[in-house]
Amino acid sequence: MSRVPPVRPVPLPVTLPGQARVRVASGSENVCAAEARRHQLDRTEQARAARLRRDDDPDRFLVAHVCLRALLGERLGAAPGRLLIEREPCAGCGGPHGRPYLPGRPVHFSLSHAGDLVLVALAPVPVGVDVEPERDASLIGDTVDALHDVERAELLGLPARARGAAFARCWARKEAALKSAGTGLVRGASQPYVGSGLVPAQPDGHHVLDLPAPPGHAAALALHLG
Repeated sequence: MSRVPPVRPVPLPVTLPGQARVRVASGSENVCAAEARRHQLDRTEQARAARLRRDDDPDRFLVAHVCLRALLGERLGAAPGRLLIEREPCAGCGGPHGRPYLPGRPVHFSLSHAGDLVLVALAPVPVGVDVEPERDASLIGDTVDALHDVERAELLGLPARARGAAFARCWARKEAALKSAGTGLVRGASQPYVGSGLVPAQPDGHHVLDLPAPPGHAAALALHLG
């Protein structure tokens, strides 16, 4: 019987506060190993994977969730396939599709993927992680109008050639902060203010950090301390 290859999320080379950890994995390099572990996903995860049809979305989703379960199992000393992941009520409608969590377990988690990159974050407090590709300034469009007034002014005050990288920084921080708060984008993207400059702003109740990312991408981590 052939040995099932392991998934290989590796530590991101960055110092994080407390016991927060971020692991990074290549979607293309881990898809075969993740496919061999598809049975570890619960019915909801498998159904979501089956609904994805665009480009490499099913592969990235599968790798992200298999890596998440592998890291949670390692942290908790539990079999990945036996972990019960539930959902908090949605912050917008109250439905059962809010932030995922492990009932009764002392660990919070978040994941994100873009292109071939998969990020998984674990922490003892609510955490959010996000990775975003840089877009051409002409493709940012009306999304800028959804941001905080100061962020919008920062971005529109930049030369067009610098706007894509600044927007990616801002949006990665924003998504990470909103994930850590458990609201996502259901209440809009104007709050909290995280900034688009080289150093993230620190909104009340959050600790926001930029993460190393490949060229053409921006990534961020947010810990919810409130």
